[in-house]
Amino acid sequence: MQQSTCWDLTQRNRISRRTVLKMGLVGGVGVAMTSLVGCSGNSTTGAATGQPSATNTAGTIQRGGELRLATPLDAGTLDPHVSRSGGDPPFTLPMFDALIAYDDKMADRPEASLAEKWEFPDPKTVMIYLRKGITFHDGTPFNAQAVKFCIERVQDPKTQAVGRVYLQVISAITVVDDYTVKLSLSEPYAPLIRALGGAGLIQSPTAIQKWGADYGVHPVGTGPFSLVEWVKGSHALYKRNENYWGKDKYGNQLPYIDRVKVLVIPDSTVAMANLQTGDVDIINNVYPADLAKIKGMKNIAILDFPGGIASALIFNLKKPPMDDKNLRLAVAYAINPEAINQTVFYGDYIVSKAGLYPPGTWMYDDSISRPTYDPKKAKEYLAKAGKPNGFSMSMVTYSSPAVVQTTEMVKAQLAEVGIDVTIEVREVSIASTSFYQDNLFPVFQTEWGWTPMSDPDFARSTLMSDGFYNPGKVKNEELDSLIVKGAATYDQQERKKIYSRIMEMQLNEPMFLPLLYSRQHTAYNTRLQNLRPVMYSGNGYREIWIKQ
Repeated sequence: MQQSTCWDLTQRNRISRRTVLKMGLVGGVGVAMTSLVGCSGNSTTGAATGQPSATNTAGTIQRGGELRLATPLDAGTLDPHVSRSGGDPPFTLPMFDALIAYDDKMADRPEASLAEKWEFPDPKTVMIYLRKGITFHDGTPFNAQAVKFCIERVQDPKTQAVGRVYLQVISAITVVDDYTVKLSLSEPYAPLIRALGGAGLIQSPTAIQKWGADYGVHPVGTGPFSLVEWVKGSHALYKRNENYWGKDKYGNQLPYIDRVKVLVIPDSTVAMANLQTGDVDIINNVYPADLAKIKGMKNIAILDFPGGIASALIFNLKKPPMDDKNLRLAVAYAINPEAINQTVFYGDYIVSKAGLYPPGTWMYDDSISRPTYDPKKAKEYLAKAGKPNGFSMSMVTYSSPAVVQTTEMVKAQLAEVGIDVTIEVREVSIASTSFYQDNLFPVFQTEWGWTPMSDPDFARSTLMSDGFYNPGKVKNEELDSLIVKGAATYDQQERKKIYSRIMEMQLNEPMFLPLLYSRQHTAYNTRLQNLRPVMYSGNGYREIWIKQ
């Protein structure tokens, strides 16, 4: 749709959610991990609990059972407003509903959203109409005041919310009545709808005020499940919300299952053994090295879907020695991603030829210039920096086997041009905090899930001078200006041109250097029904059931 007709349509018809998506008015926030959910397939936890079955036109949906999902990373917090780790979403997903939810294809899910509808009277105004009769797990009411409280909490610098950068454009929040909220924007902002799917996870104001700094271990949402216990480093257990507002398309109350248990199992061999014995129902994010083993298991299937960034180097432009652009370029040209792909990922992943946005996203552009493997150029940049014989530095990463193996290969490749790297391996939330907040390291070797890259305004949090995931916060007025312009542009083709320029600029600094794009693989028991990949706010736990 051309920009000249976009807001004409809005004025005539009050732009629909589907039209918003077609125009590319979508975005993502924070770090989010793609998850898959299902329910148990063994005779103990998969058995029905005596609840009446739900009915539909095709047969009977069976209720009951416990879903057990294995994930390699522990959560750092159960408060999604301050979540900054890719390990958090599997733990927070059962408890919270989004103001505006979306699915695995980034299409909106009105049936899973706390907002019944939303509309744009003009480019700088959003009207949100809320569902009625919903309560939080603590019994307090969900209403417009709760929405206002949560958005303002994310906007408050003291909260240190990852999603703050996406909601700063909201200049005023007006409670029109108990179930209507008006958002006034300081400027047109194309990604706002999707931002309200991530930063718009709604939590109980009463619980937040009651628990204060301890709220991250006492989370309260409106979601299909409420927290029973969280044993750090082991598991989290959730029980069915008997008062959940959601219903399926046949009018049956959701969710179908009784319990959800998220298990922290860092060792993929252990996770696979549990899947085979029936002690685990889902393995989230199977690495390519394990695919052949899992495909040979009885009653186990693999679901494949697009991935995000499997490997990336993020530089702190203020932290020596990476405050020197020539040394950053030396690092960039010294790394051979294809060797990493073949060794760590069995050739299953895709060598990055573009920037933040992987294949499958509408803004993918592999025609831009960027550093690629060239040891000769790496040595030339070392000489330009006055370090012809190399230099030493530290690099932080986190305790995921494939991530650690990738970092070790990066270390070995950099050593070939004289760069000596000391690797610090930390738990994922600690690694993220030490790099992004504490500025303890010049480089972070990490990976990113697909969700935040669904809209190019992902650049706002990673590249903008005040972005949470821009550790050095070095001011680049031209880059900042382009990011603001890209978010304020509603025509998708024009947006793509702007973000291609942004990618080219930052890749040749470099600031955020993707090495490999991933493919996502999830293993599951074939008795699981209504199974689909779900994103951070698309709450798929609510609709899964098991065929007895």
